[in-house]
Amino acid sequence: MLKSKPKVTRTYAAIHFEDLDPHRFEDLIRQMIYDFRDWKSIEATGKSGNDDGFDIRAYEKVDTISRLENEDGDEIEEIHPMEGNLWMIQGKREKEIGPSKVKSILSDINPENPPYGYILAASANFSKDSYDVFRTELRKKGVMEFYLWGKSELEDMLYMPKNDRILFTFFGFSSTTRKRSRATEIRSTVNVKNKLFRVLGDAPSLYKSILIRDLKDEHYPYKQEYTDFKTRPRWKEYTAHAYFPTGIWFNVHEYFAYVDFEKKEWDFTKEANVLFNGSMTDEERESLHEAHEKIKGIWEFFPKCYQGQFVVDGVVRYEDIVIVDEKGDVLHDLPHIYVDFKGENGPFKGFWQTLKVGERKVELDDTWKRISKFPKKFPKPKNGKIHRKKSISLDDITLNALKNYNPKIVAVYDSDNKYNFLNPRDIISVNENIFIQITNKYKIKIKDYLDLYQRDFSIRKNIEQQLGREFDDNEEINVYEFKQTYQHVFEPKI
Repeated sequence: MLKSKPKVTRTYAAIHFEDLDPHRFEDLIRQMIYDFRDWKSIEATGKSGNDDGFDIRAYEKVDTISRLENEDGDEIEEIHPMEGNLWMIQGKREKEIGPSKVKSILSDINPENPPYGYILAASANFSKDSYDVFRTELRKKGVMEFYLWGKSELEDMLYMPKNDRILFTFFGFSSTTRKRSRATEIRSTVNVKNKLFRVLGDAPSLYKSILIRDLKDEHYPYKQEYTDFKTRPRWKEYTAHAYFPTGIWFNVHEYFAYVDFEKKEWDFTKEANVLFNGSMTDEERESLHEAHEKIKGIWEFFPKCYQGQFVVDGVVRYEDIVIVDEKGDVLHDLPHIYVDFKGENGPFKGFWQTLKVGERKVELDDTWKRISKFPKKFPKPKNGKIHRKKSISLDDITLNALKNYNPKIVAVYDSDNKYNFLNPRDIISVNENIFIQITNKYKIKIKDYLDLYQRDFSIRKNIEQQLGREFDDNEEINVYEFKQTYQHVFEPKI
């Protein structure tokens, strides 16, 4: 199933600060603070060996005003542009720094002569307790401004456009280059999507055949080159249903299934895919048709309200489509798309699994229970009794609908047991020239029967037409479900 679970992810990959040696990490922090303030000077004291515990010392430009008296005793203001606020910056390339370690680092600050500002930058992620200790200690020591930069803060700062040069210098990659690369990927994806629109059309529903080919394959069209081609085809024709926001939606598999919506029970058989495709050989089509007939010898004799399909749909992402060949070739005269097949999913990013009966369908999830309804081996279908001297008489409206293969005509009904001689698999004519085979026989209250078909008005109307009268919903009727058949099927010529 194609299901996504919300999760938090980083926009960019983590930066490996551990690849830098301690002095190189100090260089990184020094580069990152250059535009943090308007500095008069920045000094790399950590490399001198006499740093008083600090890696970087910096003086912030501040116009300092002092008050003096002139010869006449008047007070004057004098500005000293070369004086400024002292900042101490400490860099720690360590994986873990807890509250006690933070307190130890800050012990180097002299509370009698504290700096104006302080920055502790480290490649570790700090806890709430560490932040609290950091603030408390620096306030006690009289530091006016202070900042604690952990791994996350440093990563966010490095990925800012203004620091792209620093990111490249120290770590060898550029976020700007990455964005350009991503733009190239998006442009390629849009081009593929637009070409598919030109080739397949832009209608909401496609139902177009496409041959999906593995980009790694070098043996097309010779299937015999792969001993596992049947289970892992390197090319296969699929029907494209529609455009999905991220790719093309394909019908991958469809199987005969038993589906009970009320009990949430189901089963299916993988004996044969329901789907045919245009690239099948005559031999393959005949083999698949024979398999279908055997399966239907079981499936068609389930109650009609349980005769369903198990549908598997998949998505091929636009970004995974490398080449679109709109012409195809003489063997597969249809568009070809090339995708890098991966694992059991092949070209598909993910799948939907759906159960359906007629127009009613639901996505298969863990709340459904699979039971056993199909045999492991399918015997050749057998017929019951052929009633040559009896016939079913239907009203003109129902008969006309039956002749036109109206799917709403699902059964013959009676309330007087006049057709009670019929049993499942029996064959009988309708108005003498149409033949049907009984697939199910049961007695049920009309209200319960209508519930099986979602209170379908056309089913109610057909019951009234066949009974020739109005009825009470609590009334019981006999239901004889059937499938239409033909004389040459059950009486083949010798």
